[in-house]
Amino acid sequence: MPSAYQTATTKAATAKVAAGVKQLTRAKQQLQKAPQATYLYNDRTANVGYQDYFDESKSIAAIAVIFPGFFLFIAVLITFTTISRMIEKNRREIGLMRALGYTKGFISMKYVIYSILAGILGSIAGGVLGTLTLPKFIFSMLSNNNLTHYVGVIPWAFIVEALVAGLIATLGSAAVVLIINLREKPTELMRERAPKAGKRILLERIKPLWNRMNFNQKVSYRNLFRYKTRMIMTIVGIAGCTGLMLAGFGIRDSVNDLIPDQFNQVQHYQGIVTLSDADKRVHDPNIKAQTAAMVQSITVSPTKGTKRNATVTMVAPKTPTKLNDYVSLTSTQTGQSEKLTNQGVIITEKLATDMHAKKGSLLSAKLGNKLLKVKVAGVTKNYAGHYLYMTPKYFNQVSTTTYSSTSRLLKLKSESASQRQKTSRNLLKQSGVMNVTYPRYASSSLGTVGLSSVVLIFIALSAALGLVVLYNLTNVNISERMRELSTIKVLGFYDNEVTAYVARENVVLTLAGIVFGWGIGLILHHFIMIKAQTGAILFPLTVHYPGYIWSAVLTACFSLAVGVITHYKLKHIDMLDSLAASE
Repeated sequence: MPSAYQTATTKAATAKVAAGVKQLTRAKQQLQKAPQATYLYNDRTANVGYQDYFDESKSIAAIAVIFPGFFLFIAVLITFTTISRMIEKNRREIGLMRALGYTKGFISMKYVIYSILAGILGSIAGGVLGTLTLPKFIFSMLSNNNLTHYVGVIPWAFIVEALVAGLIATLGSAAVVLIINLREKPTELMRERAPKAGKRILLERIKPLWNRMNFNQKVSYRNLFRYKTRMIMTIVGIAGCTGLMLAGFGIRDSVNDLIPDQFNQVQHYQGIVTLSDADKRVHDPNIKAQTAAMVQSITVSPTKGTKRNATVTMVAPKTPTKLNDYVSLTSTQTGQSEKLTNQGVIITEKLATDMHAKKGSLLSAKLGNKLLKVKVAGVTKNYAGHYLYMTPKYFNQVSTTTYSSTSRLLKLKSESASQRQKTSRNLLKQSGVMNVTYPRYASSSLGTVGLSSVVLIFIALSAALGLVVLYNLTNVNISERMRELSTIKVLGFYDNEVTAYVARENVVLTLAGIVFGWGIGLILHHFIMIKAQTGAILFPLTVHYPGYIWSAVLTACFSLAVGVITHYKLKHIDMLDSLAASE
């Protein structure tokens, strides 16, 4: 039988256990009443610096689709011309070897080996040197505080492609010319090709113009059409380089015009004030005009098809008729001004493209935890950002919540940095004001600053390529016509007249190449800028007149530089050796 002490101890222990159970129960109840923890996570796309770099790299990738192809095309043109001329100069040697009994294969090996070595060494050297220098230089232009460490990778697949292209250019050129020449008889190969016979040209039929030309001019224009292959190759080469330069200037113009066009042609307000009190009016001496609107960030996706989502800024003005004073809604189909109606929403052009939407399409819009089904009533021009515009009445139709304006769109008298800061400080002191933003001056995240600088590289490379093309083709022109030029010098032409004899043809071909190149440049520019549209950016397709002028001036300067070099080369022609070389 337990003692009184044991009984008291047991009761005390039981009381403690009961008290502990009550505390645990109370703690459990409090824990259940406590709000559940919310866990948020972000991937690397949430990093602004990463997203900027990603968007810029995507734009440069679009440029890289076109420029290498055109550079390769011009390189193939130069290579074909050079190797063709080299084989043509050795016609007598080839004919002599054929007469001595050498096979066509043995004769061809000299030029095939030369072409293979030139193609392999040039492609590998250019590919490795290019991948070790240009990517690092471009990365330095695009890098920011978040991405500063460059990791170089040699893309061997691209180098192999360049190698194959180089071999096609060199070996293909040699094969074509050798096949043509080796079909001829040895006796024909050992004789120089007879000069092409002169023909009447279309210009001669225009008597009033033809009769006013002097002898030298008539000879030059006849020579232009006498050597049609060289004329076409020269025009195409110059046009390609001019087109590349114009496309580069056009890309720079489109990038630089993005922000001005967005905030001058589309959005005419400078500031957005976020409010906690609906319909509150703010006050500041720098405010010229203001209007109430619901401005919310929503997630939009198509109701059918791809499940691609886009973060969109929804703007629902309290007074829809006033919206045109703050935002220009211009239809992408008619070019006329769009008006908000209670029949649907107006979305921006890039959003419509990404969502595969058009007038009459249905879209899903997620506002907080609520899903709205909206109908597209129109598509408007816009360059930066995704926007969706609707009337308060239509918002009440598609939403379970009642419309309430959350913001004020502001027009400012002065947009200077100091005045903007002063206005922000004054507004934030007022009750109900939560935030003040200036979209135009927060648009550095559009990711186009580095792109404009990178374009200068392509312009410089295109200009250098233009110089090489002009020099190469002019040099081939002179070497092919050495006997002709020596003859007119023997006949008494002065050095300046001989230079003008050749330069006049180059001037005409350069002008034709520039005009043709402008057309190529416009096509290239439009294609590249459409491919470069990434994220919420839609580049304006603009090329300003300085781009046309500079591309033409640079090409003309290169033509002039080549003309000067040609002049000194023509002055030192040994007339007797040139005339006796084929005897």
